[in-house]
Amino acid sequence: MSERRADTMDTPPKIVLIALIVVCLIGLFIAQSRLNNQRGELSPTYLEPLQDAPPMLALTTQALGGFRGLISSYLWLRANEMQLQKKYQEQMQLSEWVAQLQPQVSTVWRNRAWNMAYNISVTYPDAETRWKYVSEGVSLLRDHGIKYNPSEPLIYHELGWIFQHKIGHNMDDHHRFYKLRWLQAMSNVLWENELAANNARGVPNFDELINPSNPETAARVQRLREFYKLDPREMKAVNEKYGRVEKEDGSVVYALDWRKPETHSLYWAVVGLKRCRHNPSKENDLRKLERLVYQSMMYSFDRGKLNTPSGREIPPDQYFNNRLTVVPNLDLTQKTNEAYMEMTALAQKERDANTSGTYEMAHMNFLRRVVEWNYYYNREADAVAWLKKALDMYPEKMKFFTGYNRETDTYDLDKFVLNRLEDGTNRGGIDKTLAILIGLMIRHYTHLALGEEEEAVKYFEMAEDLHQRFTDRFATAAENRVSLPPFEAVRLSRLRAFLLEEDPVLVARLRTVLGLKEDELPEEPTVEGPQPNPNE
Repeated sequence: MSERRADTMDTPPKIVLIALIVVCLIGLFIAQSRLNNQRGELSPTYLEPLQDAPPMLALTTQALGGFRGLISSYLWLRANEMQLQKKYQEQMQLSEWVAQLQPQVSTVWRNRAWNMAYNISVTYPDAETRWKYVSEGVSLLRDHGIKYNPSEPLIYHELGWIFQHKIGHNMDDHHRFYKLRWLQAMSNVLWENELAANNARGVPNFDELINPSNPETAARVQRLREFYKLDPREMKAVNEKYGRVEKEDGSVVYALDWRKPETHSLYWAVVGLKRCRHNPSKENDLRKLERLVYQSMMYSFDRGKLNTPSGREIPPDQYFNNRLTVVPNLDLTQKTNEAYMEMTALAQKERDANTSGTYEMAHMNFLRRVVEWNYYYNREADAVAWLKKALDMYPEKMKFFTGYNRETDTYDLDKFVLNRLEDGTNRGGIDKTLAILIGLMIRHYTHLALGEEEEAVKYFEMAEDLHQRFTDRFATAAENRVSLPPFEAVRLSRLRAFLLEEDPVLVARLRTVLGLKEDELPEEPTVEGPQPNPNE
């Protein structure tokens, strides 16, 4: 009896067990493959299994299925260690596997994009290689991050931030090269060539892009949609809302330049808000998108106009090489103001957000800047009107700035602006400093034309002082990144601009004062920045 029990309790031979395990694993792989195919067909947010991973990792993730979260957590910890050790290439590979394991974790996409655009790019000295990594950071968020996280505000914010800051700002030594590369890319997809883009001043024919009338345009639209993930209908909506400007004479102009990175920062912020705004669990993240909207508009106002100071157009490949070609876009003043108001109202209405801090302070600072630019650019009536608006909206806060007289409850516009000039001289970046320089020279030539020599000399000396102080501040900085053009180049450029653009009566008087013949112009100065080489 005991022998029979022993016989029945014996386990099968090991070879049989091994064969059974192998059969089970084969069945698991077959079933997993079919499930993967079905998930891919039914879910747009499903990623294929790990690609190019070590065999052991690939085997483990396939076999353990439900334990993928544990595996990704371990890989993420290792990636963080590599990040701290500044081993970015190793960190990028680990992050890629984490993204394949858990594509709905937005942090991994944002982290990888940031490393590409900021950390890895700066390890290379040449502009072309840097641009490769910056553009790959954009592509990672735009092509993959949004695809798998369509309702995640931070993905859109990170994408918009790279456009606004890494490409649009001047913190990178090769920022002009990035701007030129993006201008070329957009010129060749939104128009038939760069000359057409230049002639259109950066405003595409959206109706033609929405309904292409020929195969060539259809091919460009296909590339626009598939490669750049830009929807012409969404672009047109953004352009109508934030770029359509009605002039006092009833004419309409479109002031957003779609070759500029700030415009694309605005586009992704608006699209992100549209897709994510009804997600109540993302309140803090939505605030970042709202701020990105008015920040993008502010920078478009501040540095959003591409033309030479003399008013003439130049070949597209010269944009950003000449450091005098980017100037404030005063046409966007009202639209930028509306963007601040809209985002504040949106935050209050939909999320009961307290906007008395960040939103209102940012808006007040914008209004102060509007006053400055209008004053410098010889639009004193507009400067007074915007100063009044700032006082009406933020009466208590505005009273703390120089120029306010508490006894009479009035403001001295000259004192207000000149105090802001001092602040800009001490702390302003190159974009603001160059814009102020141009404005001061406009006022110099205006007073000179009116025979007000003392005032003319005052503004000329202010411009000289500002130029010298900025040059001294950045004497040790990278020359290509923040250097101003020579002062003589600024003077000659603004003189040409004044003679071509200003009121004919003033121009005639200025010609008389300077002894210039009719239609005589000083020679256009050549002011170049770094020279991007497509074959570099």
